[in-house]
Amino acid sequence: MTKASIAFIGTGAMGAPMAARLLASGFEVTVNSRSRARAEGLIASGANWADTAAEAAARSKIVLTCLTDNQATEAVYLGEKGILSGGRPDCVVDLATSGPDLSRKLAQALGHAGVGFVDAPVTGGVPKARDGTLTIIASGKVSSIELARPALSAVGSRIYVVGESPGQAQQAKLINNMLNYTALAATCEAMVVGAKAGLDVETLVQVVNAGSGKNSATELKFPMAILPRTFNYGSTHHTTHKDLSLFLEMADELDVPSPIASHIFQLWRTWQRDHADEDFTTIARMFEGWSGVQMSPGDRKPR
Repeated sequence: MTKASIAFIGTGAMGAPMAARLLASGFEVTVNSRSRARAEGLIASGANWADTAAEAAARSKIVLTCLTDNQATEAVYLGEKGILSGGRPDCVVDLATSGPDLSRKLAQALGHAGVGFVDAPVTGGVPKARDGTLTIIASGKVSSIELARPALSAVGSRIYVVGESPGQAQQAKLINNMLNYTALAATCEAMVVGAKAGLDVETLVQVVNAGSGKNSATELKFPMAILPRTFNYGSTHHTTHKDLSLFLEMADELDVPSPIASHIFQLWRTWQRDHADEDFTTIARMFEGWSGVQMSPGDRKPR
């Protein structure tokens, strides 16, 4: 069976490896991004280039988008040269963390044009984007999700459908992200205490991973980016700040107190003022600086 033509808009740190997975799975892929330079590797691997989102959408049955901020996302969907100013794809999928309000707005605009929409933020980070094992959280009409499923299955190993209303997947993703950032901050604090006490932090991480304190920071971020001091996990403080802001907005709208998220947000807000474009794992340096200790010498190989 012939696979649907795919447009992929946004070939940044997460988008590029996802588009590469689609190419490897045999899809015809047209790419568009703010910078063509970021898509050159994909073009060399067989992707077609489109100068605008409208052009990409006009060539494709399914459009996937993965953009880092909501302003860019809204422009790509609704702008002068956006998706809706081009052709009429069967379905558009937002893979980014855009928040429930924007998701509902996009779904409404696309629905009025007769285009299906799937709210499908991904989780797992760049390493899992590269190997096609992302977790995808989806919400939308069943018919739209089924149209998008073959493409989604090429970039993720697990797809969780959390509802039929746009924005529900975004809500689930924000909850996941709040826990992710909280775990990272708490792990940095705990490991700095261990380092100050004279414990070997690499061994301490192994101990935690064998016990009840295991989390995504101890399993992935510390071994891959913090202990080797490469700080290259693949997401920036700007994105973290955005995600935590969206979580707090959601909690406020639902009238749910969120003291822990508020505190984590303030920690990141303090650090990201001067480090917004750095990898978010550099938050470890803030805890090290406060304590006058470094958690590893930087000679550890990433795992």
